[in-house]
Amino acid sequence: MSEILLLNAGSSSLKGSLVEADTGRVVAHALADWAGAATQYRYTVVGTPVHAGPADWRGHAAAVRQFLLDLTQTTPVALPDRAHLIAVGHRVVHGGPFSSSVQITPEVRERIAGLIDLAPLHNPPSLAALDAAAVELPGIPHVAVFDTAFHATLADWACTYAVPARWTRDWGIRRFGFHGLSHAYCANRAAELLGRSTADLRLVICHLGHGCSATAVKGGKSVDTTMGFTPLAGLMMGTRSGSIDPSIVLHVQKRHGLTVEQVDQALNRESGLLGVSEISGDMRQVLAAARQGHGPAKLALEIYAHRVRQEIGALTVTLGGIDALVFTAGVGENAPEVRARICNGLDCLGLSLDGGANEACRPDQDIASPESRGRILVIATQEDVTMWREVRQVIAEQTA
Repeated sequence: MSEILLLNAGSSSLKGSLVEADTGRVVAHALADWAGAATQYRYTVVGTPVHAGPADWRGHAAAVRQFLLDLTQTTPVALPDRAHLIAVGHRVVHGGPFSSSVQITPEVRERIAGLIDLAPLHNPPSLAALDAAAVELPGIPHVAVFDTAFHATLADWACTYAVPARWTRDWGIRRFGFHGLSHAYCANRAAELLGRSTADLRLVICHLGHGCSATAVKGGKSVDTTMGFTPLAGLMMGTRSGSIDPSIVLHVQKRHGLTVEQVDQALNRESGLLGVSEISGDMRQVLAAARQGHGPAKLALEIYAHRVRQEIGALTVTLGGIDALVFTAGVGENAPEVRARICNGLDCLGLSLDGGANEACRPDQDIASPESRGRILVIATQEDVTMWREVRQVIAEQTA
């Protein structure tokens, strides 16, 4: 049986899946996370945890090697012969000018590396996983699946900044958008849940995790999105500021002597929920502190919900109306209190939340009240499904 290996690298984590090439059925899955003091690793075969717990290694290369070792040697053996692999898919957050998935060549890898400055938290891990997998699995096609590609359908008016035209023309300054794998999956899944075709659906999809973005999707295509030239723009996030007045950057550099590196560090790693609450970038910890009356945590939540609600309104106007609002990713799927805060006041858009359904929600579910004109869906995102489809398409084109 032919299989595809999918690798999704985070800043301090790696998710890996082995899937059947023809069906996309997951055969085995691994998750390594070394954000804390010790690496936590879990390996599962067809729904049965084989082992889970701390590991004595760190980093993407080590995680790739451990996953392959488990696939080929741990009982039950999920991959008895590496020759069964027909491709390896890699999630790459920033694809710059790439508008579709591509087979990775040395030239493609070099172009991805050239985008590191635009996604410093994301592209380096992808390259680390890619390099390790290329060593372990030579001679197999490796495919880059870009988070930015879903937003290649943005019109000029949606992706062009009001900056000197030469910046756009000569330097490639434009809105790219991100979380495309998640937004693409949720658009298709929303249509399935509603029993409608994507062709006539107007969706606002809120991907709310450590990183956050909202996208207007019409006819299955991205029309507008909150993230921009980099993943720093748009909504308030775990440790990222989201959009701010650009003069703030000039001010702290001129008046307070911050270097470019210090501003970069502050806006990407010290802002967002962490910056306002001064507790954590983890929504769970911020919620817990807010419930105990912690003022800065309560303020952080208010800002967070306000910014998401603002963008839902703006994107709905761009679409000319809304058929469904979608919540997805870690916060969107698992934080009913946050969803309730965001939906408070959306009645003007024809979106009314059912409080009981929201509290008891288990994705995939409609949590809108019966009288709501638009539906409110909570969907468990599956970026791997989008990756599998994209990798299959690239391999089919190569062999046609």
